[in-house]
Amino acid sequence: MDETRKKIIIQEINAWKESRMLPEQYCNYLLALYSEGDRPASPSSHKTQKGKKDLFSMLCIGALFAFIVFLNYFTEIPIRMQMLLTTISIIVFGLMVRRFIGRKLVFQMALMGMALTLLLLTVSLADFIAPGKVGIQYMFLFLNCGFWIFLGVRLKLLHFTIAGGLGATVTLYFLLT
Repeated sequence: MDETRKKIIIQEINAWKESRMLPEQYCNYLLALYSEGDRPASPSSHKTQKGKKDLFSMLCIGALFAFIVFLNYFTEIPIRMQMLLTTISIIVFGLMVRRFIGRKLVFQMALMGMALTLLLLTVSLADFIAPGKVGIQYMFLFLNCGFWIFLGVRLKLLHFTIAGGLGATVTLYFLLT
């Protein structure tokens, strides 16, 4: 049998196996028959490797965010150093967002990490610029909420739109009371 024809048939059988059009035993039998015992790596093994990489990436994103929160709230390093490290982490999150643009869950986690770290930076910046002035803090919070709403609408991420709207509502409530 022609080699290209075998490849096409094997790809179709793998597609049937993934979509469960045929029982797995039948697909395994047909794969063994058409590949003449040299069974190629199935696409599902590629998916598990990608899943492990995604899990590792999500753990790295979570660890970086936890480190930044720890750095900002539980250490005694100067505020300028905190803001510098937070800015660097925003850049790192931005690079992660750019790298994981095709992977839905990892992309969203990197985007959330970037947005929350930006929130931490703006709160620290407002406290550094005008300590004790709540109006500046509210202005920065409104800017963050507007950014979240913009991202939610632009990227069609409902949770960002909702978080921005709720954040703006809560900030407005505390501003008026």
